[in-house]
Amino acid sequence: MVTAALISGPRKWFPRINGDGSGAVGPSVAGVGFRKKVTVSIGEPVTGGSWTEIPVAWQATTIMKMFPVMTGKVELAPVDAGVTRLTVSGMYSPPLGRLGKHLDDALMHRVAEGTVRELAESIAKRLDGDSSAHDSRSKAVLRA
Repeated sequence: MVTAALISGPRKWFPRINGDGSGAVGPSVAGVGFRKKVTVSIGEPVTGGSWTEIPVAWQATTIMKMFPVMTGKVELAPVDAGVTRLTVSGMYSPPLGRLGKHLDDALMHRVAEGTVRELAESIAKRLDGDSSAHDSRSKAVLRA
């Protein structure tokens, strides 16, 4: 079951994370990953009925004032007996005041969306791969 893999800890499902909480996130463009080193915080799983959500946040490890802190969550919810929906969502406030807002409107918002999309796809692959070993009916369906 993909929920068990999610609850078992971020090293199982969060891509490119190290034991010290450092990692790398970023979008892929034409199959090439553009990654930024970050410190990742993973909260405790929250479950309610058949869904599970885990708070996540990350912050750049260098030039921190130039990059926003992203806060969000990873959520799993059943669609039917054999399909689970994975949702990765997040939010941030652009740094650098008005200049940052203009940069975000022009480009950086698309970079952030690409980062979350790539993260969701990577998590889905890892969870789906893990669930295949346990239950061939369980599939992670991407919803970014």
